[in-house]
Amino acid sequence: MTARTYAARDFKFRNACPEIPNTTYLTHKLHAYPAKFIPHIPRWFLREYGNTGGTILDPFCGSGTALVEANLLGMHALGVDINPLSRLLLRAKTELVEHPDDFARRCLQAVERAREHPPDYTPEIPNYETWFMPQAREELARTFGYLLNNPDDLPDAVRDFMLVCASASVRKVCNADPQISKPFVSRQMRTRMEAGMIEQRALRIFDRTTRTFLDRKIKYMRVLKNLCQMWGYQPICRMLEDSDARTLAGIGDHCVDTIITSPPYANAQEYFRSIKMELYWLNLVPGGSLAALNRALVGTERLKVAECQMPPTFGIPALDHVLAQIYPVDRKRAHIVLRYFQDMRSSIEQCYRVLKPGGYLGLVVGDNVIRKVPVATSSYMQDIAERVGFSTEEVGYDRIVARGLTPKRNETAGIIDVEWMLIFRKIGI
Repeated sequence: MTARTYAARDFKFRNACPEIPNTTYLTHKLHAYPAKFIPHIPRWFLREYGNTGGTILDPFCGSGTALVEANLLGMHALGVDINPLSRLLLRAKTELVEHPDDFARRCLQAVERAREHPPDYTPEIPNYETWFMPQAREELARTFGYLLNNPDDLPDAVRDFMLVCASASVRKVCNADPQISKPFVSRQMRTRMEAGMIEQRALRIFDRTTRTFLDRKIKYMRVLKNLCQMWGYQPICRMLEDSDARTLAGIGDHCVDTIITSPPYANAQEYFRSIKMELYWLNLVPGGSLAALNRALVGTERLKVAECQMPPTFGIPALDHVLAQIYPVDRKRAHIVLRYFQDMRSSIEQCYRVLKPGGYLGLVVGDNVIRKVPVATSSYMQDIAERVGFSTEEVGYDRIVARGLTPKRNETAGIIDVEWMLIFRKIGI
């Protein structure tokens, strides 16, 4: 292994950012999302390695945590993510509207109009009736039918915000077990269904969610507008369309000041499956099938058997040894791990391309266990980054104390209880 060894520092990000009251303050509360990282991490990193007025990038921006924090620190923010839900979330969380009172009025009016809309919308969810009881289906159909058809010509800002509120209501009236990330009708939920104890009042939840999210949105806008008056400018926040972490299309060479991101973990989370109900209701699933979205994932599991016949090798001796251990047990899984690190190498190469000389990259990753074989992801990422041209500035960790939606794990896969923060610098003045 070529990467140098560093003494790991316990970052204790929550202690390092006491000004953050909780992980859901302001618009961070808007909508659940799989594998969010806490706002303390980008806040600390950007405060240490970013600069006010500069531009930050998150190539796996997900729900936009890092981008919200960047704007609150006076930095322009660019986001890239292949998840179509991310665009809606980012706009709902960060967009400043000119007339907040009118915005709130239009949002609350939309709730009332949804109640009156005919229940004529049906999402293309396989086994639709398995997942939602009749009242929930009807009320969700009214809500999404109204917002997607938009008969009252709601402004885009209002419509997108309300779609996020509606989406956040879906799992609360779904028959899937709320304690399991991947939608699954557990024995406990079946018992509740038989007893008539499943929540079905989607419109009531939509109303309550809208009021809660509006409160957070208006507080965020007030805070940011006050900061903008102090700075003398308004930081932008923008999602790049038709871009990907492996290409960063639409971003020029040497134009980003700082990069902070938490990429998907190898073999750790089925991202689209976790939020498939929301994506189906929002009509964001191409052709009604998740396959196209899943194929585009970093480290996709959508590999053909014919692609997995030869023993996989990457070029890092320690990683190749791990792949050789997994391969006899599970050929496909070994190639999935290989694809993951190949995709991450492409992403790190693109980060190096777009970063200004002297700029910093912060990478939050987790080591895990695949088919009972330990995979030291943080060590391999460090090696990849140094081969690309980065220098390692610091290596540290933070213990995961809250998980939110925890996926059901195979007994041969480990639980990730430590996140590693790898800090790299692009050589330059």
